[in-house]
Amino acid sequence: MLMSDSQHQAANPSFEHLKALLGPAGVVQFARGAVPDPGTGTCLDDNVRAWIVSVLALRNDPEQPYARLIGDTAAEFVRAAALPNGLFRNFADIDGNFLEACGSEASCGRAVWACGVAAACGPVPEWRATGRSLLRTALPAIRSFESQHARGYAILGLAAAAAPTIATGLSPEGDHVDPADRRAFVDALNELASKLADDFDAASSPQWSWFSDAMTWANGRLPEALLRAAAVTENRRFAATGLRALEFLAGITQSERIFVPIGNQGWYRLGASRAVYAQQPIEASGMVDAWLAAYALTGEEHYRAGAEIAFDWYHGGNTERLAVARPTVGACHDGLHAGHVNENQGAESTLSYMHAHLSIGALHRSGAQSKKFSGAFAESDA
Repeated sequence: MLMSDSQHQAANPSFEHLKALLGPAGVVQFARGAVPDPGTGTCLDDNVRAWIVSVLALRNDPEQPYARLIGDTAAEFVRAAALPNGLFRNFADIDGNFLEACGSEASCGRAVWACGVAAACGPVPEWRATGRSLLRTALPAIRSFESQHARGYAILGLAAAAAPTIATGLSPEGDHVDPADRRAFVDALNELASKLADDFDAASSPQWSWFSDAMTWANGRLPEALLRAAAVTENRRFAATGLRALEFLAGITQSERIFVPIGNQGWYRLGASRAVYAQQPIEASGMVDAWLAAYALTGEEHYRAGAEIAFDWYHGGNTERLAVARPTVGACHDGLHAGHVNENQGAESTLSYMHAHLSIGALHRSGAQSKKFSGAFAESDA
């Protein structure tokens, strides 16, 4: 049940449900059905997702209702979460009182991703200033990340800050990033991407082309990170590794017809059976962007087609033929199970859908890939 061009080309997803999820200090984490549950508080993870979505939406439509309000609130949450050592706190109550000394590496990596996008592409000067300042402070800390996902998210942010047009498809806003900062961002990007590629080399085999012995959550972001790093640095190793990992992931999760993400009820470990349920909206969003990163890098049409199939997971192109997203209000159910959807519509799911909608919509409106790199990495090094 592929979406029509007119649906893809809609200016932006609806912000109606996301606005309902907005509390006084940030986006509320969870909902009971469609009703926000303020008792679950808020967190860095969801507010950085909301900040990125707000940047993408306002760059497409400066009059987008609620995007400025949500982006301002999310940016302030990220600023308040920042620690002097470059890391970030994550969980907070509904009023923004933080509940922990420091967040996980993955949450800190997501914050770096949002800061990088805002630093170069933010349509609001204050967002750019916040993103650049926090990104500079975070540089020493991110070099010590051990989590592969944290490294991947940080790479996405560094790539966006260093080369926004190449890494995000968005032209830079305002003054260009300072050349010294850009060099520092690229140096850190190279270091993190090399570590991620090293992990892949250590864990992979002809039968298992992955970064570790398990596929868990947000799988598409790992190959995407290497592909974005390749686009910025023209490093053929990053390109070859990213493409190999993406093709392996696709061989497990995506046919020519539907996307079947790794389920979180057991994941997929080397030598074991893969879990099919519960399928999560975050997986489809990451897969859309991974395919689009490969398309931008190589210009090969089957990568573009892969993104379309992954996006259609939200609209019934899935194992259950059930719509997971609710486009009229911009909401998304929290998961897909055998024969039914999770009726709750929380922030992570909703923002994953909105991000994917913006990514695939930008592709349809522009129809473009990176002319500089088109075809350059179509052949992997032997």
